[in-house]
Amino acid sequence: MDREAGIEAYQAMITAQEYKVRRAAGDSGDWEHAYSNDSDSPVLRVVASKVEDMSGQVTKYEFRSPDGSDLPDWTAGAHLDIVVAPEFLRQYSMSGDPADRSKYQIGVLREEQGRGGSALLHRIFAEGRRVFISKPINHFPLEASASKSFLMGGGIGITPMIAMAHQLNAQGRAFELHYSMSTRAGAGYLADLSAMPWADHVTHHVSDEGTRADLDVLLNGYCNGWHVYTCRPDRYMDGVMQAAQRQGFTDEARHLEYFSVPELPEYENHAFTLKLARSDREILIPADKSATDVLAEHGVHVDVKCADGICGVCKCGLISGEVEHRDFVLSKAQRQGAVILCQSHAATKGGVVVVDL
Repeated sequence: MDREAGIEAYQAMITAQEYKVRRAAGDSGDWEHAYSNDSDSPVLRVVASKVEDMSGQVTKYEFRSPDGSDLPDWTAGAHLDIVVAPEFLRQYSMSGDPADRSKYQIGVLREEQGRGGSALLHRIFAEGRRVFISKPINHFPLEASASKSFLMGGGIGITPMIAMAHQLNAQGRAFELHYSMSTRAGAGYLADLSAMPWADHVTHHVSDEGTRADLDVLLNGYCNGWHVYTCRPDRYMDGVMQAAQRQGFTDEARHLEYFSVPELPEYENHAFTLKLARSDREILIPADKSATDVLAEHGVHVDVKCADGICGVCKCGLISGEVEHRDFVLSKAQRQGAVILCQSHAATKGGVVVVDL
């Protein structure tokens, strides 16, 4: 940070007492904490009420309120941020029934070659353990207008599809659930799925049994109003998306959710101007910095969590400007009016992007 920027950032800082006085007087400005995410997701304290080993590799966890009260509402496609340990904040898709507010449910694959979060969770999350989680956060919602939904789960990616099937069945809407797995021995939720009231909507595709999914056949015959959803692993999602595109599913009808950063194209970074509509300030974003970092240097607070364009916390309203969207959260339609600030840049050198800040 240069000296001028440092002075500006320092001047924007105020004491807690002064903050309270300004707020009480109804003032606003760059000194004010502005939570830019439109989903209210404060931390909840819950207890692990059930831990069920479903396959040796996949474990189901259920969480309840310590006092037994109902948990906040949620919708299919939502995930939880879970504090596994102070250094491990992880996101897990919810796999339960959205109509049941007595508990939240997730399924976790033990990934020995992963970043360590799932292995630690399997080791320390025993029944009775009290843990901190976020309220449900949903960047992967069902399309209410869909005439038919195809739920494509690969491995642990089956988790959000189960919640979606619950919700679609309750609404009396048409759907198919396709569960792809390498082996039955390593798969979770098999017993659960067979006992569901909508079990006749489920098809299992097991590689070592010779019933691997032919995605083009399953998604053949596209009709207007059909939507397809898929989650994890990346290779499977890519296969589903490519098949759906070949079969005529439009951009708006193809939905997926990332939990890790996929391979990225070679972006060309360049400087651009970010204009803050609420204050009419203009801030230069250098080619080698993110908009969120530069905003912080100038005393403008924007909440950031992943900084990889995956979580959506730094989403901001987009008023004008041509943007090169580099996130994995927004749909093509959503990108018309929103931008993920931690990754996205102006599409042209020297461009001006106006945002709702």
